[in-house]
Amino acid sequence: MPALRGGMFIERHIMEYKNVDYLFQLSYGYWKSHVLITATDFGIFTLIGEGRLSAGEVAQSIHADERATEMLLNALVSLDLLTIREKRYGNTQTSSLHLIKGRPLYMGNAIRHLNNIMDNWTMLRETVETGKAVSLTNLPEEADASAVRDFITAMHDIASLKTEPMCNNVDLKNARLLLDVAGGPGTYSIALAKANPQLNAVVFDLKQVTPITHEFIRDAGMEGRITTQAGNCLEDSFGKEVYDAILVSNLLHIYNPENNVKILKKCRDAMKDNGQVIIHEFVLDDTKTRPQFAALFSLNMLIGTQEGASYSEAEYRAWLEESGFHHIKRVDLGYDSSIIIGRK
Repeated sequence: MPALRGGMFIERHIMEYKNVDYLFQLSYGYWKSHVLITATDFGIFTLIGEGRLSAGEVAQSIHADERATEMLLNALVSLDLLTIREKRYGNTQTSSLHLIKGRPLYMGNAIRHLNNIMDNWTMLRETVETGKAVSLTNLPEEADASAVRDFITAMHDIASLKTEPMCNNVDLKNARLLLDVAGGPGTYSIALAKANPQLNAVVFDLKQVTPITHEFIRDAGMEGRITTQAGNCLEDSFGKEVYDAILVSNLLHIYNPENNVKILKKCRDAMKDNGQVIIHEFVLDDTKTRPQFAALFSLNMLIGTQEGASYSEAEYRAWLEESGFHHIKRVDLGYDSSIIIGRK
């Protein structure tokens, strides 16, 4: 019995340690994000590239204090974002793929975007108390031009991770014309058009966005097949029975249910018979507590939009049915996102 009680005592204390450690991990999580953001801002991963540099060499190149730079580099090693061998630092597989500027899957712009909205989260208490986004000072139409460019570039980085599963799970082989509503950089339109040689596309977004969209289209060599249309998705028409397919990617989480039905009905009006609408979103389960990212993203929308939230599959299905769509199906793409497809 004494041995049993001793074992239970140890087990209880191990569990208590795990619980406390979890709470501390949550509490100082911003330390880790600031290490990553600071290193990205300095361009440390790009500077190191495929080689190895000492702390002194890095400090000299970024015009920083050597002792402080060494501490930053050591923290990056602890986060498995750098390696160290004989006091020289090199990139890991993760940082080589995603943190060296110019690489196809570079995530630096997305990381900077998340840093740009970090201050909003300090107002979470006030937002919960009032139910209003106290951090929201400007409507999207009023946003600073540089902020718009930073946001659209970040959205391109994030979308680049999902173009392959998107192309693999959306059947557009019989489609001739796609509308990409609030398509931002046009990343999905470009990928889908490249995967379907018969497909042309129109990227619909705000007038502050479409010139940036055109740059991405031009850089992809797709100017002959993809165009832009400036407009407001709530106020302006998408046309009548024009499109074979309509993509609504990461848009509906900005709006309330009434506006989302309004957008989906406009999509149906703009679609030919048997056309398909493809909703791409972070989809909650019926409890609205999982996946974790979608639950947290709902708070991000509370903080940063006038009426946004994450929604469940049941809600998306109900809006599609109310808007006149049928044969509704869901496909998970990975990266915490899913597509929900409905037919006219």
